[in-house]
Amino acid sequence: MVYERHLLRRSYRNAQGKPAKETLANLSALPEQAIAALRASLAAAQKQGSVPAPAPVSASASATAPEAPASAALQAMQARIAALEQTTQSQAAELEQAKAALAARAAASEAPAQVAAAEAPPSAPAAVVADGPTTDCIPIGTRFIAAAGDAFSICKTREVVKVVAVSDGEAVIEGVGSMIPGGPTAPLEVRGCSVTLFSADGSGYAELRVSCS
Repeated sequence: MVYERHLLRRSYRNAQGKPAKETLANLSALPEQAIAALRASLAAAQKQGSVPAPAPVSASASATAPEAPASAALQAMQARIAALEQTTQSQAAELEQAKAALAARAAASEAPAQVAAAEAPPSAPAAVVADGPTTDCIPIGTRFIAAAGDAFSICKTREVVKVVAVSDGEAVIEGVGSMIPGGPTAPLEVRGCSVTLFSADGSGYAELRVSCS
């Protein structure tokens, strides 16, 4: 049996000047979509040179970041990872509860037509298009981390979220304007899609989510 782990790691030199490695976070509990979103966020940050090169890797081929001390930006990224893990666990519990409720409803129903309706898969959001991107993009409904200058395509849609600026308690999104954590969702250019800001801090990172209906 093969077990796979996804780790966020970095390389550095210890007090004796010898190369050493540190595991910053175990991402194995995150779903593939969340790991893909984190990879995209890290890649965008690396292009701007604001974050060292640690990235989620599998245990079978562990890649490590360049030798560099942990920075405030890296610590902020670790905090975001922890938040993603907590959110993923909460969403998994809610999903299991929803599945159990749906199964109980189907079993109690005597009308075959009602059972079929309960089990019918939800229709795709209107914003989804056949030629929308499926790689190097953020899945709909997935939280992701962004910094000023980042641009993220939203999977299966023509929406591209562009972050203009991030400061403590505020983020500016192109086409939307200024947003604050906990504020209302804001509509995006693609009809049916909106963006929510969960956090924005002085280290220059914002946590966002795009939803489409």
